[in-house]
Amino acid sequence: MRVFIIDTSNMAPELQGGLIGVEGTSNPTAAEKQECVETASTYALNGWAIAADPHTPIGWLAALTAETACVPFVNLTRIAHDEPRPQPAPARVGG
Repeated sequence: MRVFIIDTSNMAPELQGGLIGVEGTSNPTAAEKQECVETASTYALNGWAIAADPHTPIGWLAALTAETACVPFVNLTRIAHDEPRPQPAPARVGG
């Protein structure tokens, strides 16, 4: 699991306490899950907001921790990089 400290000095007032980003593996161990909850809880108790992708196991735990601690949660849902983006059809010239 990785925790990122995000500068929120120029953001909304509810994020002024601080913001941490939480990221983890797609198949976390029980120890990683416990570390996520403990780390997020520690920051939340100090009034920090939590940011994560709730579609991942670690992000979902971080979101639950934020909700339980009544601190803001910032959804960092990722756009899949392996999905091709739709391309516009080429313009037809002539008739």
